[in-house]
Amino acid sequence: MISSVLGIPHAAGLGYASAVRSTLCTALLALVAVAAFAGAPQEHVRQTVDAVSAALNDPQLQGSSNEHARRERVAKVMHDSFDFRTMAQESLGPQWASLTPEQRDRFVGLFTQLFERSYDRLVLRFLGGSATTYGAESVDAGRATVKTVLVRKGGDELPVDYRLTADGGPWKISDVVVDGVSLAGNFRAQFTKTIRASSYDALVQRIETKLAEEQ
Repeated sequence: MISSVLGIPHAAGLGYASAVRSTLCTALLALVAVAAFAGAPQEHVRQTVDAVSAALNDPQLQGSSNEHARRERVAKVMHDSFDFRTMAQESLGPQWASLTPEQRDRFVGLFTQLFERSYDRLVLRFLGGSATTYGAESVDAGRATVKTVLVRKGGDELPVDYRLTADGGPWKISDVVVDGVSLAGNFRAQFTKTIRASSYDALVQRIETKLAEEQ
């Protein structure tokens, strides 16, 4: 009776109700997706830090005899969590465009080792005996920053910020800022200085020498 008064057949009313439910469900799913996306950067950093901490604290990986296995496990976590290729490209600036595919692959490998060792020296050596607290997270389009603080048992604190990018895919860490100093930015400044004073080949040789000395 109501349908006829409104001029809408009963069957059409069912279709309208179904459409409303479908629209509401779509809107709800969209809200859930937005909420998940907003929290993704911090969750990615948290999972990375937890996985690295687990490797560093694994009883079976302790001692100098297990150092290689411990480093490999940490490196695996970092390779899955960091966007080393983009970081390497940005660290070279305009020089990247002049490299062949083979040169690019070689440089990415060198940069990855260099960054891993710096991160190990500046952050990981504190991580094993520290608690990580998570602060503010800022997200702007495809970029995000997650602030953390490493708190030592003695009360010492080390601010470590993680910068992330999501270029149409999952969030990846693209820089680590330790006590206000950007590791990626520091590398770029050093690389630019070396290339200007000498050449790209000289930069590669210097990196290879440094890595060999730290073996």
